Amino acid sequence: MLLGDYYVHDPRVVLIPIEHLSPAGVSAELIDFLSRSDRISAASLDLFQAAFVLYWQRCAALAQRTRTWPAPRLRHAAIVATPDDVRPYAQMLNTSAWTLYAADLDPAASHAELVAYLLALGDRMAVTGEVTMASVHCAPWWFERGDDECAAFTAAARRSIRPDADGLRAVADAVPWLRRLRHEALRPPPRIVIPGRGEERHRPIPASGLLVPQALEREPPALVERWTRVATRAVARHHECWRAPDRAALDALLRWLESEAPPLVVTGRREAVLWQPEYPDRVGALRQEMRSASGAGVREVHADLRLVAERTRAFLAALAAPEDLPQPSGEPEQRGYAYLRRDGRRVAYNLHEPGIERLRGPALPYARAMLGARVAHEWCHLAVDAGWVPAASEERLAAALAHLGDRLDEAIVAAPASARAAAAADLQSLGDRPGHALAAVILPRFDDFRANLLAARFVTRAEQETYVRQNVRTLRGEYEAGQLFRMLARYLYEYQYLRFSLVRDRRTFFLRSTWFDDDFLRTGILAEQRFDALVAAVGAVADCFAVDESRFRA
Repeated sequence: MLLGDYYVHDPRVVLIPIEHLSPAGVSAELIDFLSRSDRISAASLDLFQAAFVLYWQRCAALAQRTRTWPAPRLRHAAIVATPDDVRPYAQMLNTSAWTLYAADLDPAASHAELVAYLLALGDRMAVTGEVTMASVHCAPWWFERGDDECAAFTAAARRSIRPDADGLRAVADAVPWLRRLRHEALRPPPRIVIPGRGEERHRPIPASGLLVPQALEREPPALVERWTRVATRAVARHHECWRAPDRAALDALLRWLESEAPPLVVTGRREAVLWQPEYPDRVGALRQEMRSASGAGVREVHADLRLVAERTRAFLAALAAPEDLPQPSGEPEQRGYAYLRRDGRRVAYNLHEPGIERLRGPALPYARAMLGARVAHEWCHLAVDAGWVPAASEERLAAALAHLGDRLDEAIVAAPASARAAAAADLQSLGDRPGHALAAVILPRFDDFRANLLAARFVTRAEQETYVRQNVRTLRGEYEAGQLFRMLARYLYEYQYLRFSLVRDRRTFFLRSTWFDDDFLRTGILAEQRFDALVAAVGAVADCFAVDESRFRA
């Protein structure tokens, strides 16, 4: 099924999704749909297509020759229509999306060389979580580019009107010296002895493999400094664009809270309660907290709170006996798009949630869809804690876990000796049957799966798809090299999220968007048939759970 409505769900962006990308570019099916949607031109899609092929070929070639260049992977491409509508450098869909602008794909001003570089640069920013060093770390991109390719990039960079176009112009200015850098694997420096000064030295740039000749040592810091100024200005300009207050919007929000008393809590810094439904007319603290908020931010908060109330009421109305719902147990995480407060059955919405900037301007595309999914997920977790999504048979669950443990043990034994040696300490800590221990380690994660199983009946398709795309992601940066098999077990569990999506080819979506194929299949750590058997074994565990329908209204 083509999720056409999802790809144009937010009027500010067009999403070119993972499932319609391959090393050959965009699928004909998506091109046909988008061309008929009037949201992006056929010529712009052709430009993206050409750029994506260049990106994939060049990154694959570099990654084959050095570990310091990440292999290409499939990510969503979010094409922003109007730059001011989306905060620069914000990572949409949990680092699983590139951000491009419509102007980047304007054939009259841009070029495939520019867009291909932007994709590689975006990869580096996503991997490191850092903006200003990325252009230096991407220096190997230029090592094998011809003069014509560099000239095409430079001309397009000069014409660019994206928010950080000055950063691209800085790269264009730097291309001549970037091409002269050395690299420990791609371009080792020759041994040159300078009379009276000894052997020429090169300064390494950490985590990049790059080596800077003495004559160029001032250049990388200067490029980083220039990018820092550009990035700072771009973000500041976005904030300034949305700075205007809107007192009427704030009054409307507070009147709604007073009259509706929605079932939620609004919190501020250090989780201080700013508003609660037990005292709906006490809005002074909230008014004070939002007094300097932008009008756009106030309107977004209002829309968010309406959604939190809708999802909460829908869940509670579906319960056969709402009074049987327990209080949150343990230490529920007190952060996220919204979360259940540990001190009662209330969803909290924090105005100062880190990284979201709720009071400064428009929410990110797909953020509200994620909020709806998160609220439903939080309530459904409480139902899971109550035992309302149990294993249909404890015996069947035990057998499925044992089968998974056996398959994991077989995979560990079959892995190359080098992989087992790298993970020896961790495997030893797991005991004589590490596969069974890993199966036990991921079992508690199925609480999340069970919550998703129930939440599917309370969320929209856009919310469901967004939740899946936020959670099926690369884990490469979350585990140490010696925890390879723990990462494998986690991946196998998170693969199960894709059963809640309408993505047709789940296998390809997963393998090519997470680097799993590079980290496990191409390295020979896991044969493809064994991977499929493991996915099926984890799926059998997931199939053991079902909603207790007696707890819910028909």
